[in-house]
Amino acid sequence: MRSISFTLLLLVVTTGVTMTAAMRFSEGSLDRLLGPKSAVQGDRLYDFDPQKIHRILLSGNGVKAECVFEKGIWRVAKPWDDRMDPSAADGILNFTLGTRVEEIIPEGKIDSSKAGLVEGTIGVRIEDKDGNSLATYLLGRKTEWLHRDPKTKEEIPTVFLQPQDDAHGGDIYATTGDIHFLFRDGLRHLRDHHPLFFNPAALQSVRIQSSESEVLLSRTGGNAPWLITKPLELRTDTAAVTKLLTDLYLLRAVKIADRSEVTLPADDVNGRQKIAIKHFGQNDETVMEILPPATPEADTVFATVSDRPGSVFELRLKPLAPTLTSSGTPATNIPAEDLVSIAGLPDTVNELRDPRLTDLKVEDLEGILISPANSDEIVLARPKGGRWQVQNPAGRMEPLNEMSLYRLLKALTETKVIGFPSDAAVDLAPYGLDRPALKLRIVTTTDATVDLHFGQSRDGTWHAMHNGVPRVMKLDDAFIHDIATRVWQWRLTDVWNVASIDLAFIEREVEGYPKLMLEYNWGDESWKAQENGTDRSAELITERANRLLDPLLKLRCDTWLSPDDANARNALAKPAIRFTLGVHQRDALGEKIGIQRRELLLAPASDSPTNRLFYGRVGNEALPFMMSADSVSRLVVDLFGDD
Repeated sequence: MRSISFTLLLLVVTTGVTMTAAMRFSEGSLDRLLGPKSAVQGDRLYDFDPQKIHRILLSGNGVKAECVFEKGIWRVAKPWDDRMDPSAADGILNFTLGTRVEEIIPEGKIDSSKAGLVEGTIGVRIEDKDGNSLATYLLGRKTEWLHRDPKTKEEIPTVFLQPQDDAHGGDIYATTGDIHFLFRDGLRHLRDHHPLFFNPAALQSVRIQSSESEVLLSRTGGNAPWLITKPLELRTDTAAVTKLLTDLYLLRAVKIADRSEVTLPADDVNGRQKIAIKHFGQNDETVMEILPPATPEADTVFATVSDRPGSVFELRLKPLAPTLTSSGTPATNIPAEDLVSIAGLPDTVNELRDPRLTDLKVEDLEGILISPANSDEIVLARPKGGRWQVQNPAGRMEPLNEMSLYRLLKALTETKVIGFPSDAAVDLAPYGLDRPALKLRIVTTTDATVDLHFGQSRDGTWHAMHNGVPRVMKLDDAFIHDIATRVWQWRLTDVWNVASIDLAFIEREVEGYPKLMLEYNWGDESWKAQENGTDRSAELITERANRLLDPLLKLRCDTWLSPDDANARNALAKPAIRFTLGVHQRDALGEKIGIQRRELLLAPASDSPTNRLFYGRVGNEALPFMMSADSVSRLVVDLFGDD
């Protein structure tokens, strides 16, 4: 029988163990009581709050580095004093928090040296502000295992990893991921190879200075448009500014060296360029100075940056060919940073300025006055809520040629100039603008007026300027060709429009074929046909005759031509096709009072078998027109099935 004292001792011990276990359970772990929990395949090795990270200590092949997170950015404190590449910091942290156990190798079951886990080779320690370890481990070589992602089926490499803390014991793990590239070349990949570090959304100004000029881009707020404010106040080309900011953001050095390791060109050597950026709320600019190349054939140049005084950046002067890698082998995927170069930056006024002739929008236009120097003015207007109209010679507004309107509006709102010969022209004669060949006055819905003058220099080049602004713009000839400056060019493409109810007969004469006479009765939609006086009504294919009505009675051309067009006049002197329509005339009560004859002449534009255009004219009208061979073919279709 046990003594009372022994029973009390057992009770005290049991109570102590129970209290200890309860205390550890309340802390979420029984590790101190039962020893560290073994990692499970598929588990993450580390789980800590990224917000607590303050310092990363790294060692690799004899080089040690200290990286510190301060004021929102990572810096390398040792072995250099420089900004850390944010992607390198992200890579280390993402690997540490994301690596998962693929295999567990108990202590002593593998040779550490063969696994690449010799002390001092590659080591990682992540600390909080108080110096406490959040994760400490040695990183070994890559293993032979590949992890296959169950969702994406992607094959992920694995590495040997040995935690250096009591919680994981002395086991070695094969874990997913690989960050070995960060430890190559003396840890140089830790340094941020991007010379400029900025937030594009918070950028206030960009200043580009060379020995010849200075360009200042600025804006008043994050959502405000970028403007050129120096040397002139100009609108910017959105695409060019976007490319400039994108390229500056991506610009990456081929190599970084300490200032003491590089001999830079003397201060008096010409060819320097400065690019300075400033964020909203900052007093000082961050200035990147690009130094002149060592030789005219050099592919790279040195640069310094004001907020990284101890570093010298070697930047690409010329772009890397997109089809080759730096080693000359065919490229598959080249990082965007490798395609950015100093020479490729849009850094001049003419590259950055808005190249549009105007900033007009189609929906804002309500009136256009076209004033050619050698012909009548043309007035176009759009009534509120209505369609565009043109003023006819009698002064009345009428529907206009939609294609001519489309070309004009497209030219006014989309044309980009191809050069800026002068921003302060005094003598306009060299540009043909002292006596403009064409003037356009555009009125908008806001009552704003835009006056454009166009002139042609002696060499045939077209130029434009806004009236009263001494800025001369060079134009492509296509712009002038898109502006219809003759009244007849604004005429509707309707050649005639005859109602089928009024059609009495059709006479068709085609060169090389018998003359055809068709009589039409609208009431019963019946036809009679005579060919060279012979009745062929019984042979007429009624369906084909009916299909002739629409293209003939609602005849439309492709474009009207000048009354004195010599080519049209010569061709129509001997027409190849002649149509004569008999059209019933009616009185006010709709009663028939006679038949009017209307004549259509057509002639090919050339004798070539591949001719695709025909000239045409209606009776004695002054204006000839042009239409396609396809449209003409629908008018001369065989109605009897003889072909």
